[in-house]
Amino acid sequence: MNPGDTFFGFDKRGHLWIVLTEENANGDVVVTNFTTHEVELRPNCSSGCFVVQPGEHPYPRHDSCIPFWGAMLTSRARLERGVIEGVYDLQAPLTPELLERIRMGALSSDAPEAVRAAIRHELR
Repeated sequence: MNPGDTFFGFDKRGHLWIVLTEENANGDVVVTNFTTHEVELRPNCSSGCFVVQPGEHPYPRHDSCIPFWGAMLTSRARLERGVIEGVYDLQAPLTPELLERIRMGALSSDAPEAVRAAIRHELR
């Protein structure tokens, strides 16, 4: 799994997940997901939220946001094993431009510090 790869199957709610970084020294990558952008129903998806609109990627059919507070580090080996075993379903990758925008959005977000540190390291 490489930065910009997207996949289903990481959670039970059907979100599309995104790999944001290369593997670090511990074998981990940063992942986050798309979710429906509904300010009224999701206060954590406020007007300052990072929004992806339809057409920026094949998946969103309506405004979607990235809930950076839920971004996490996970084992790249786990993800690759999940793809091989059919647990994770690969989808179209992000464009390099969208990947960069999402990474920059994560740096100024409420993502966990370990996530922001991994992204900062990636951008060096």
